[in-house]
Amino acid sequence: MLDDIRSALNTDDGQLWLLIGLCVALLLTMEAVEEAVEGAWPHQRRTRRMQIGQQRGQPFWALVALLVLPGAVLAILNVGMVVWKDVPRSDAMLTGGLLLGIGWALFVLGSVDRLRVRRFLTQGGPALPLVLTTVLVIAIALLLSSFWDIRPSVETIRESLGV
Repeated sequence: MLDDIRSALNTDDGQLWLLIGLCVALLLTMEAVEEAVEGAWPHQRRTRRMQIGQQRGQPFWALVALLVLPGAVLAILNVGMVVWKDVPRSDAMLTGGLLLGIGWALFVLGSVDRLRVRRFLTQGGPALPLVLTTVLVIAIALLLSSFWDIRPSVETIRESLGV
C-alpha cells in the first residue's frame, strides 16, 4: 500500500493533489459553516444595522452552509475513488463538482468579507441563498449518483484493509 501511495505522489496527473486540496478546503470551510449555523458571524450579531432584505436572507445562509459540507464530502469520495480505482471521470461527477465549486465559492464570498463583496451578495435578501440551495442540492444529487456508480464493494474494502 505504501508503494501505491509513493507512486501516486510521483504522478503528474494531479488527481491526488486535487484530493488533498479538497480535504484542506473542507477543513477550512468547516469553521465557516459552524459560525454560519451558530450565528457567530459579526454581521449576524448586528442585525439592526442590516437592511430588511439582508435580515430576511440571513437564516437561508445557514441552509447553504449545511449543504456545502455533504457536497464536499461527496466530492472527496468521488475523487478518492478515481484515484484509488483509476476509474474515468463521468459527466455527472464533473458537473456536480463544478456546481459545488460555484456554490462553495459564493458561500465563502458571502461569509468572509475580506474582498468586501458580502454586502452585495446579501443585499438581495433570500434570493441568492435559495438559488445556491438549489444549485447545491443538484450538485449533491449528481455527486451522489456518480459515487453510487463507482463505489467499492464491501469485500473490496475489507481486502484493502486486510480484515
